[in-house]
Parts: sequence; structure tokens; C-alpha cells
Amino acid sequence: MIIDNKRNTDKLVMVLRSLKFLLKGLILTGIFLPFSVSCSNPQPIPKGKETFIGVWQAVSGFKVSIKSTGMADVTEGNISMNPDNAKLNIGITPEYAKGMLVGFADSILIISKPHLRAREYRINRNPYLDGDTMKMVLNGVVLIKQK
Repeated sequence: MIIDNKRNTDKLVMVLRSLKFLLKGLILTGIFLPFSVSCSNPQPIPKGKETFIGVWQAVSGFKVSIKSTGMADVTEGNISMNPDNAKLNIGITPEYAKGMLVGFADSILIISKPHLRAREYRINRNPYLDGDTMKMVLNGVVLIKQK
């Protein structure tokens, strides 16, 4: 009788673990499916973030062109010895660096190519005027708005 109870308990534990796994999967699907669907379509730059629109370049050669449509084109930095490249480069080939999606979350700028690559940039300083030059700071690196 003790053996039967042990077998029943083991079966019950297996069923409960399976249900727990299934429930976690359903919850994650419910949370991330709408996000992934919306992430594949560009969203216009939100109000209050319009100052990010434009072509921004770092000394390392990294360049990002943020468009009002919520799209961006990225050019990776080409100065290999510059440590800013590691802070900014996404690691994407030029063929995929066009038409990337732009998103914002709190003090984060997100540049992504759905199902391929994404990079989050900490916004250390929103775009600001320094003399007659617009600048912003992402991941500790100053980017200058091109005229």
C-alpha cells in the first residue's frame, strides 16, 4: 500500500509539473505575443521624443539616422581601436542596417531589426543644445546631430 501511495504521489507531482510548465508557457505567450507582433511594425516617434529625430554621429564613426516614422538606418563605427564602438555598435551587416525599428522605454532607446538583432542604449542625456551644436549621450558616448 505504501508503494501504491508513492507511485500515485509521483504521478501527481509529474502532472502538476507538466501543468505548471504549460501555464508558464501560456502566460509568456500572452505577454510576449502582442509585443512581438507590434514590434514588427514601425511606430511613429512618440510625443516628447521628437528631439531624437535626425542624423546622429559619434567620433568613432557610429551613425544613426532616426526618422519620424519610427525607422532608423545605422552605420557601424569603423575605427576598430575606438572603445566607443563596443558601447554603440549593434553588430549588424550593412544590408540589414537599413529600416530598423526605433522604440523608447523609460530612459532607453531601442534600435532593432525584429528576429535578427537589437540593441538597447541607455539615454544618459537627452538631446540638448551645446552652443550651436545639438548633442545627446547614449551609453556614455556623445553623439552630435549632423546638419
